[in-house]
Amino acid sequence: MTTSAGPAPLRILLTGGRSPAALEFARLFRAAGHRVYAAESAPYHLCRASACVERSFQVPAPAEDHPRFVGALIEIARANGIDVLVPTCEEIFHLSRELHRFDGVCRVFAAPLGELDRLHHKGSFIRAAEDAGLAVPATEPVESPDGWLPLLEDPRFADGLVLKPAYSRFASRTLLLDPSRGPISFASRQEIVRKLKEAQASQARPWVAQRLLRGEEWCTYSVAHEGIVAAHVAYRSRFRAGRGASIHYAAEKEPRLLEWVRRFAKHTGFSGQLAFDFIRTSDGVFLPLECNPRATSGIHLFGAEGRLAEAILAPGALLAEGRVAEPAAKDGRGAMLSAAMLSYGLTQAIGRRKLGEWLRAYRSGRDVVYRRDDPKPFAEQFRLLAWTWRVARRRSLSMQEASTIDIEWNGER
Repeated sequence: MTTSAGPAPLRILLTGGRSPAALEFARLFRAAGHRVYAAESAPYHLCRASACVERSFQVPAPAEDHPRFVGALIEIARANGIDVLVPTCEEIFHLSRELHRFDGVCRVFAAPLGELDRLHHKGSFIRAAEDAGLAVPATEPVESPDGWLPLLEDPRFADGLVLKPAYSRFASRTLLLDPSRGPISFASRQEIVRKLKEAQASQARPWVAQRLLRGEEWCTYSVAHEGIVAAHVAYRSRFRAGRGASIHYAAEKEPRLLEWVRRFAKHTGFSGQLAFDFIRTSDGVFLPLECNPRATSGIHLFGAEGRLAEAILAPGALLAEGRVAEPAAKDGRGAMLSAAMLSYGLTQAIGRRKLGEWLRAYRSGRDVVYRRDDPKPFAEQFRLLAWTWRVARRRSLSMQEASTIDIEWNGER
């Protein structure tokens, strides 16, 4: 059974098929009556096994050879009459480097690279938010291994600071300096300097130092069209994969976050996907940490009736009605990665003595991979995990790092 999302049926090519977000898009677009194809560099991926995807293609890894990656997508688009290409993960940056090559081929749902870079870079994003008149945490560039040391004497960072690569994901390589746990010793400072030397922190490989914030973690996912928000959801992050991605999410009404996103989108005039991480401080203020100008876990909360497909494919028609796509009320029970909740989530719950909260979340959540009418991706996720484990072992990476090493973008031009 399909439901109409407004626009005429289209042929849509998804990239980043390994991600649950891409699988969600495939299901949403198929439910809206569109024909869905997928392209991915990994040999195993969720969309490959989905009944909602007509055909899947393996393409070169974008981080290793982005011209060939783009060329392969152009060939696929031409051969299959693709109308719209929708990136879901960090391959969006590699695509945006060569948007001009898609002229006359298909529409690409991605902003120019300069706009994406400004948001993806953790320092320039904070400056963009500040330029929009929004409250932000103190954030400074770190372009040498010891460039952060003077900040220990800066009163703006009296609560502590967070060091992280300007281009990163899953909170990888993040370093915390928390004076509430005791004085930061000379040895600790030297160890951090050593780690930044190993990371080759420099102007070419920038890091940022940000004020350490305490409070509730919140996330948003939105779609903007020419500076106007066409889709939006806010959710709290209670369980994560380590310090990284959320693994359980439930939509919550928070008008202040919708207003925050609206102000930012209007100021930048942005078109595309916008996802933000926030901390709600003890005095109720929402402060942004970073931006992901791509798909994130929030898309799992809309459901087929939430009109997210229309917000992406025909936002003008949706906005003409004065509507913003948002989660359907019947889907308010939340969503989760059940496999991750049984590993990362359960471990966190036991360590933080929140087993009851974990149990309630697990019982009420909808698994974003398994679906009765599309069951095969559930088994495929374990093939993907096994492949990721082999990559991690071969390249001495964490599982999270290995899951994106071939698609990530770190400011390359």
